[in-house]
Amino acid sequence: MRERKERTEETRESTNNDVDEDEKKKIVMSALHNSIWLFAMNFYSTLVVCVFYLFSWETVASFTLSVSLTVYLYNNFRDDSSWDGGGLSWTLLSFAIITPMSSSIGMAFGRREAALRAIAALRSTAYNIYSAHAIWDWRSPSHTSAKPTGRDARTNFSSLHHSDQVLTTLIDMGQELAQILTLPCITRARHRVTRQGKRECTKLTALSKQAMHSVIALHINALTIKTEHLKEEGLPGNEASRIRQWERSILEQINILRNIKTYRTPQALRSFARLFAIVLPGFYSPFFAQVARDVESLAFGLIFALLTSVALTALFESIRVLEDPFVANTTLDGIDINEELDVLLCTELIDARAVFFPDAEKLDLKPRRY
Repeated sequence: MRERKERTEETRESTNNDVDEDEKKKIVMSALHNSIWLFAMNFYSTLVVCVFYLFSWETVASFTLSVSLTVYLYNNFRDDSSWDGGGLSWTLLSFAIITPMSSSIGMAFGRREAALRAIAALRSTAYNIYSAHAIWDWRSPSHTSAKPTGRDARTNFSSLHHSDQVLTTLIDMGQELAQILTLPCITRARHRVTRQGKRECTKLTALSKQAMHSVIALHINALTIKTEHLKEEGLPGNEASRIRQWERSILEQINILRNIKTYRTPQALRSFARLFAIVLPGFYSPFFAQVARDVESLAFGLIFALLTSVALTALFESIRVLEDPFVANTTLDGIDINEELDVLLCTELIDARAVFFPDAEKLDLKPRRY
């Protein structure tokens, strides 16, 4: 054990020496500090985000409807002095539409934060499970150098081989879970109403159940069996009980992530938001036509109609992109689940193995992308 500690210290020192402090300073100093240039870059980035991530076919449909009605009303009532389209109230738009949509965004973002907490707990628990199987010892307090106890007394037990099996199981579990969480969404309205959507939902649900069975029946059970192996070699019951608690915790986090993937914000509220984000701006076309007539500019009224349509549909699009928090490849605010459960988890465990067993051969484990 003393030799292992010495090798661990050497590994830590070599790791610290690999860090180039000058390179750190260069990276920090290379960050932009010019306020004018930052304003220009941030404004340009905002426009790109709006165009590519918030503009959708809902925006096109809403704008087309409101523009068509605005042009129609403007051309028919431009010279009618008795017509007044500016008496419409914006209360319906403010409280009946925007408030529920804002609440939906808050609920969706809360689910994303819950998923991040579950991922953090899962990764830290996996690290603790591996370290327990790799280096936890049960030496007797009264042992002597002439009579080794604990792991040192086990002649037919290899800590490296045992912990490598645990490490491989944890990495495979993370990769299987990443596959489940990156499956296409099956909670849209079309999956409940249309035949094609129902068939798609059935196939994806079967695939998800199969992968979930692999995670629980194979990987979690394999971790339980490995703990029993340690008990057979002499691991005390209280220490094994602590590992059991971590196994329960990791299973709990897996089920939390699966529930977040499967169950979403209310479908009725999302359908309500989609419908009225498209239709409602058209009902305010008399107001837009009145604005155009008052300022004697149809273009100004159409710009007003465009801004209203964009505001509503952008809010709806914000709800849609946050509904599935595990799709970072298609949205800006999604969780990069492959990076969290495949790349980072694999890297953390491999680095821990290098510290615990510095003389062991490297494992050829590579992340898989889904």
